[in-house]
Amino acid sequence: MPLQLPVLDDRTYEQLLEAAKRRIPSHTPEWTNFDVESDPGITLVQLFAFLTDNLLYRANRIPERNRLKFLQLLGIPLQPAAAAEGIVAIRNDRGPMQALTLAAGVAVLAGNVRFLTRSGLTVLPVEGQVYYKRPVDPASPRHAGLERQFDALRQARLAQAAAAGAPIPEVDLRFYETLSPRLPTASEPNPLFDLIADTLDGALYIALLAPKNVPLDTVREAIAYKTLSIGVVPALADDAPPLLPQTRGAQRLPVPALVYEMPNLSASAVSYTRLRVIQEPDVLAQVGVVQLELPGAAGLRTWEFGEPLDEGSGDYPPRLEDEQIKARLLTWLRIKVAAPATAGVVAPPVIARLSWLGINAAPVRQAVAVVNEQLGSGNGEPDQAVTLASTPVIVDSLRLETQNQDGSWQLWRLTDDLLAADDDDRVFVLDPEAGQIRFGDGLRGARPVAGQRIRASYEYGGGVAGNVAVGAINASPDPRLQGGFKVENPVPTWGGDQGETTEEGERNIPLYLRHRDRLVTAQDFEDVAMRTPGVDMGRVEVLPLFHPSRSGANPGVVTLLTVPRYDVLRPRWPTPDRLFLQTVCDHLDPRRLITTEVYVRGPEYLEVYLSVGLRVAEGHFRDVVIQQVRARLEEYLSALPPGGPDGDGWPLSRRLLKKDLEATVTRVAGVEYVQSMQMGVGSGADIDFRDLAGLQLPRLAKLGVREGEAESLASLLGETAPGGAPVEILPAPVSRARC
Repeated sequence: MPLQLPVLDDRTYEQLLEAAKRRIPSHTPEWTNFDVESDPGITLVQLFAFLTDNLLYRANRIPERNRLKFLQLLGIPLQPAAAAEGIVAIRNDRGPMQALTLAAGVAVLAGNVRFLTRSGLTVLPVEGQVYYKRPVDPASPRHAGLERQFDALRQARLAQAAAAGAPIPEVDLRFYETLSPRLPTASEPNPLFDLIADTLDGALYIALLAPKNVPLDTVREAIAYKTLSIGVVPALADDAPPLLPQTRGAQRLPVPALVYEMPNLSASAVSYTRLRVIQEPDVLAQVGVVQLELPGAAGLRTWEFGEPLDEGSGDYPPRLEDEQIKARLLTWLRIKVAAPATAGVVAPPVIARLSWLGINAAPVRQAVAVVNEQLGSGNGEPDQAVTLASTPVIVDSLRLETQNQDGSWQLWRLTDDLLAADDDDRVFVLDPEAGQIRFGDGLRGARPVAGQRIRASYEYGGGVAGNVAVGAINASPDPRLQGGFKVENPVPTWGGDQGETTEEGERNIPLYLRHRDRLVTAQDFEDVAMRTPGVDMGRVEVLPLFHPSRSGANPGVVTLLTVPRYDVLRPRWPTPDRLFLQTVCDHLDPRRLITTEVYVRGPEYLEVYLSVGLRVAEGHFRDVVIQQVRARLEEYLSALPPGGPDGDGWPLSRRLLKKDLEATVTRVAGVEYVQSMQMGVGSGADIDFRDLAGLQLPRLAKLGVREGEAESLASLLGETAPGGAPVEILPAPVSRARC
């Protein structure tokens, strides 16, 4: 039998007032006009009824207060709001011709939402334009014409080899066009650029340009030996890369790194010099900023070509056709993928898909800084607690200090378990949602002595307001960034999430008591993954013993299917991006058993094509019935609750039957019967069923509903029918050169 909260008295104000009026004839028979609202006695009765109603309300709150106090004693805080993260680029459009060095913590704004930079940045007075060499298809008619046009270049190479007495090589000309990768926009926030497949030489080239009407040597002197910050955003909308098993102590393959080079003019042949890397995160897997040390002014130059055919040939940077840009060119920066050198280990294929790359970049986080907030003084008692003024607190930003007798400040350390601390350990625990800091009792963790002043510096912030679109971050209150500087975020920010409410926290208490924040059972994985901060989780499925790429039972392996709650383009079939999967993976890693391999994946959607022909019952409007049939089929095949056959989203490993879809349509009000239906999965061929396995879920890609016979799938799909012959799209040759 469930526990019921007692209600001490459930009478309302109106009931109390009527009860008092009914007693008037018995206690005061001489009072005969009590039905008149303007009677002074009735006014007093109303007043006391109101006071009694308030008293009963407070009395009925006693059981709730006792319950919340008990939950508070369990030491399970509410989950705080998560702060959004992103990346910004700062341009010196019309500022002073000198490098501006900024420490971490510079504020930038997206409307009323404040962000802080998370690393230092030197804003160089240069512009960076990215180019690559897109190869011309050798099978195109244009290629044969280019062979004849550039035959002089082949003959020059042969003559050069003959003059040097070297063996005469076979010259195979490869033609390309100089293009720039697509930039992210509000409609396409994550464009895909493959550094290996889309380029002729597997390289990107950044042209460092001087401001207009400024001598090149002046700019070279201003940026010599400075730090160049390059922001890199991998293609987050692409398929998520495999997440390696996270078993502690396992040997991992080195991640592929990028090589950053500048022209070496001292060599006789075309060569580049590697720049010294100051900071290099794994930017092929996660958003990051690479910091490079630039050479001196003499090394910030590029080649000059006496022969026009030499420009852009071989290993030279791509040819620039715009003479105004060429006049501002300081030097080139070449970026290539370097395969990891691992002896005796076969490295996996390199995946280098990017969405954006640019200079003068810094990571940012949705936060507001608080410096040296005074929290009072210690009293020398056990289990002292102080509360910060602003919440939710960003945990890794908190710096807590106490003042010694000599006036110096002593730093304290954050811990998650005071019981494991010694009596002299200066540690504390933090409830980031409530902003409460609690010290030890003197035996398990030190305690501030009486009169000792306490202060804290920290950052606070979070919520979905931090998830802003491309270009929303466009201002800064910092006076150093006024007058000629421009701030913008080239990609949308991510990770902002609302905190847990009191009601949600109460509902999650039994779950916490069951799993104790440790991943042991399948239910533990589901409960913990659903509460991952920084993501809006819509559905989690746990597959024990299942490996995404191996068949059969795999002991020690657990795979989680995760589906976001929202997707603007496909609201019923969301697909998690790489940041979503990595956030879940990071949340699960410290909570799993060290012998467990955990894989976090998104669904493998199978495209479903449906054509429905039905008969509309008399008395029902045809267009309304067709609209309801479409909505019902979309809900029935949805990957998220309350869709699916059972209201939990489409189940894993459930057979997709045409008869089930026909029955679903028949149950729609106004449908007399289904006259015919055609179903295709992954192709335009009509089938009766399809078995789903592993992480596969159906996704309704094309749906046609009409009265009468169903339209054929070939007619429904038209020229985009899957499984047909591929259509080659050959871009027309365009030359931007001017005579």
